[in-house]
Amino acid sequence: MTIDLSQIDPDAVKVVQRLRRFGHEAYLVGGCVRDLLLGRKPKDFDVSTSATPPELRRLFRNCRIIGRRFRLAHIFFGPKIFETSTFRANPREGEDEEKGEATPDDLLIRRDNVFGNAEQDAQRRDFTVNGLFLDPETGHVTDYVNGLADIEARTVRTIGDPDIRFREDPIRILRAVKFAARCGLSIEPETLRCMVEHAQEISKCAQARVSEEFFRLLRAGAAHRSMELLVELQLLPVLMPALEAWRTGAAAPGMHPGPLREVEDAEPSDPSFTETLDTGAEPAPDAGGERGADPQRLWSYLDALDQVTLGDDGAPSNAVVIATLVMPWLYPLLLPESGVRDASRPILGALRPFMEQLRISKRDAENTRQLLLVLRHFIPSRQPARKRPPRINNRDLAADLTWMVKVIAKAEAIELEGLPSIEPPEPVREPVGLSTPSAPRVAGGLSPIPTLPESWHRNEVRPRFLGTGAFGTSIGGAWRYAD
Repeated sequence: MTIDLSQIDPDAVKVVQRLRRFGHEAYLVGGCVRDLLLGRKPKDFDVSTSATPPELRRLFRNCRIIGRRFRLAHIFFGPKIFETSTFRANPREGEDEEKGEATPDDLLIRRDNVFGNAEQDAQRRDFTVNGLFLDPETGHVTDYVNGLADIEARTVRTIGDPDIRFREDPIRILRAVKFAARCGLSIEPETLRCMVEHAQEISKCAQARVSEEFFRLLRAGAAHRSMELLVELQLLPVLMPALEAWRTGAAAPGMHPGPLREVEDAEPSDPSFTETLDTGAEPAPDAGGERGADPQRLWSYLDALDQVTLGDDGAPSNAVVIATLVMPWLYPLLLPESGVRDASRPILGALRPFMEQLRISKRDAENTRQLLLVLRHFIPSRQPARKRPPRINNRDLAADLTWMVKVIAKAEAIELEGLPSIEPPEPVREPVGLSTPSAPRVAGGLSPIPTLPESWHRNEVRPRFLGTGAFGTSIGGAWRYAD
């Protein structure tokens, strides 16, 4: 099994070389080594070294130390970030155990800053396929955990006892699903059994970590297979019971009439759209027709999301992932011929479980709400007369809308040529009368000072403009300094 060294980022090699030049051990580790051995293109490169975080800060000016539970360094090369960690040992064998923080019934790792050597670092990692160390200069792979054999067998296996590994960090259960789905690997039977047995342990982890891993499962072009594994291993009811109920047809997305900021604190309820929706108009008899809400269409939308993701040079946002998950049920209500004049109520009802159970951020919830509302103007209609779709001036919303239009077109077997076009955002216009001289930047890297019209320096009514600048804002003809 050989590695193509030309696939390694040269800046990652520079990080390793500089560490070695100052007397430290350093290797490429983790997913990049696994992907190189599997013939996949790594999306990022991680480094493991004997240098401690303070030593890394001294060696690299372009370095930032992050983390509390697991302190590591981010080394920046332009837009690229190389995550660099110090060799760790098993924290349960260190001083935390002596202080009595861990018990036989509670193996959850709360601190992971016990330093060790390369072999100890490999032994404390989660899966054998992620415990390999690569020398980027020679291409030699150091294997302390029998990971090369599992790469050959295309198997996900924990390092050590899976019962202990999943109790130490239950997020590893979701990571096993991610690697199996993304890399096309099988899960070793004993590892699989312990994943099911300790599924409820996921609730002990910080919700932010759980939510981030959930979205990672669906953002990498393997959403369909990831969801299949979540269902097979009975993990979906643990992560998001509402989505499992929607998928099985036991319930429809509920709704809440209040504004989005009130949804997070509302009491749970599970009425269907048809029981609670007050639209002010009766839906058309053929509103859904063959497009009616069908829980099995979730798989069509996940397939479509995978196809668009693999064909694009990026990853979908959280808003696109959430919209894809709720679209099989919202699609009939967003159709122009559905008779639903106010779609905000069912949209809020569909987003509410994501806020209550996944604890998504309000920003993601608001971005998803705006995305679903504007989608009504881009879904094909059977009505002959239709207003022109609005111009989207928010660049992030326009990008998300482009993703969702492609996903809907594939999931609903619609030709993209038949969809309304998304007009690009209008260019930002400079305020009239305000010019910036083409002078070079002054010392200290400050931008040149804008030149104000002569009339603005006199005590007279000045032209109104929006926005703030270095000097302030013009409000109602009076010049005031910005706060």
